[in-house]
Amino acid sequence: MSKYKLYILFALIVFGWPAKGLGQTEIKAQRSSLQGLQGVGFTVNIEQNTALTDTQLVKISTIKKQGTQVLKNGNVHVYSDQQVRSSTRIPVLFLHINSHSTRNGIIAFAINISLYQPVKLELSHDKRMTAATWEDGEVGLASYDKIGVITQAAMGLIKSFIHAYKQANPK
Repeated sequence: MSKYKLYILFALIVFGWPAKGLGQTEIKAQRSSLQGLQGVGFTVNIEQNTALTDTQLVKISTIKKQGTQVLKNGNVHVYSDQQVRSSTRIPVLFLHINSHSTRNGIIAFAINISLYQPVKLELSHDKRMTAATWEDGEVGLASYDKIGVITQAAMGLIKSFIHAYKQANPK
């Protein structure tokens, strides 16, 4: 092996591993925030430009109903909206869909899913607030005849949460 290749290998080992380690640490922290959860509230927010709003291709009620069913099928307890409103101690899984139609048949979308939980800020005299402790997201394109891709992507992110939840809470 030439000296040049050894230098590159050394640089990759020294500079590559800490970055990878940092990413793994973040993933572990997100997963550990799911440990011991008894369930989640579930809410959906959709932002659409006028072209999509007029045609109502993506509906909050449909996404919420399907998402709730996916969570229940994944053995994640879902608190009712009333329970969530009456308590600040219930974690909430928040699904946000942002879509924009170009009026020529293409719809760009971004979907983010975040778990918000009550937390204490140690550096701020144990001030209590809500913060995102786990999140995932996806971006994509769809056409009007394939609008179901947006719903599929949203359900995929919910399944990603279920997978992380089960890894953090093995039975």
